[in-house]
Amino acid sequence: MVLEQRPRIHHRADPGGDPARRIDLSRSPAGTQTVTLRLRIASLALGYALVTGAATSALSQPQENVAADIAAGAWLVYQHNFVTDEGRVVDNRAGGISHSESQGYGMLMAEAADDRTSFDKIWAWTRANLFVREDGLAAWRWDPAQIPPITDRNNATDGDLLIAWALMRGGQRWSDPALQREARRISLAIAERAIIETRHGLVLLPGVQGFGPNEQSDGPVVNMSYWIFPALMDLGRLSDRFPARDLMNSGLTLVRDSRFGPARLPADWLSLSGQVPQPAIGYPSQFGYDAIRVPLYLAWYSRDYPDILEIFATHWKQFGKASMSVVELATATRLSPMPDPGYQAVAALVECSLGRRPDVALLSDFSSQDYYPSTLHVLSLMAIAERYPTCLTDFP
Repeated sequence: MVLEQRPRIHHRADPGGDPARRIDLSRSPAGTQTVTLRLRIASLALGYALVTGAATSALSQPQENVAADIAAGAWLVYQHNFVTDEGRVVDNRAGGISHSESQGYGMLMAEAADDRTSFDKIWAWTRANLFVREDGLAAWRWDPAQIPPITDRNNATDGDLLIAWALMRGGQRWSDPALQREARRISLAIAERAIIETRHGLVLLPGVQGFGPNEQSDGPVVNMSYWIFPALMDLGRLSDRFPARDLMNSGLTLVRDSRFGPARLPADWLSLSGQVPQPAIGYPSQFGYDAIRVPLYLAWYSRDYPDILEIFATHWKQFGKASMSVVELATATRLSPMPDPGYQAVAALVECSLGRRPDVALLSDFSSQDYYPSTLHVLSLMAIAERYPTCLTDFP
């Protein structure tokens, strides 16, 4: 069964109020109402340090600690907006559903914030509600409005990778071998069920069903945003049966070979049936909400690929903030805009990876956003905190 395409994310209108500090703590049950917040990032860092007792002043700490507190402060906001008391991470723009990606993202953020309580809640909900398949992978979609709530039992391989990676990181942070064992189990299930050999090398299928060479007319079909580069390398350390190096090589090659149209950007969905990758039939030929994660994950992994990352930075700088949009590949026509701060944060991360100082506003505007751009925002802050902490030391 083919995974549904990611819903388009629409910009949430600014509801008004003090633009420097506005917090509405009203919240409906099950986390369905998004908290409206605009807070300077330096205040998030200081607030997290004070809440946790980590320091008397976050800004007096070394650069790495300040960067970590900034990302952790963003997690506090994200958690209030999208995580229920039971540990379900809610995609508010998709009708309040949850999916394996949202759960994996939530676990990653909780681990990065050293929030073991929230991590355990999210993992417990995920294990109880999504790990219902017999092959050790998670079902993709859970809808509270449906009975039964699992509405797509196919896996989403990026969701499985995110969950396994979060478990591995959690096991390392908290010296918990049980989490490490779970991470290894899931990563080996991915290796067995969701990785195939192609003329382009070993590749990740987006899901076990629906994407193989005999399941689509131009199959296999892949999605480059499922190559979570730092996760692949980390999971490869758990077992030599997880082909991390082969996947890294195929991913980097495919990204380099998948530069389409005048903008030279990758497509959300790729066909690998031919000698060279092409935009997949049956999907919009565009750089959109999936492919924007390609530079995020690559910059998170390493600064060593400027030939790839500069393509994205150059495109985004052409029109300033207005250039953040879905792009039709054949003509480089900008389609629906991506105005939310979370998308701008990805551009800022790429600038950091290229050794440049990003526009502070691209990161510090944590105003009201929906689930997906909020997720990208926190992930970008995490990546900068882990790889480029000096990029986060000049906030006013």
